[in-house]
Amino acid sequence: MAILRQRGTISPRLASMSGSFSFKTIFATISLWSDRIRQRRDLAELDDFMLRDLGLSRRDVRWESSKPFWWH
Repeated sequence: MAILRQRGTISPRLASMSGSFSFKTIFATISLWSDRIRQRRDLAELDDFMLRDLGLSRRDVRWESSKPFWWH
């Protein structure tokens, strides 16, 4: 990513991004991704009775389970 400068200073957008790359943010993101992987795996293992109880179809589960971990 190129550093954008406006009138001799770092652009406000880039300056706001620089503070967001902390270890806390990185850890939270990795934790979120890990939770999504686990939840989607658990969802795929539910039987048809449990899926009906949740109002989900096998098609819904295949769609959700096939999404990459970084997708919401």
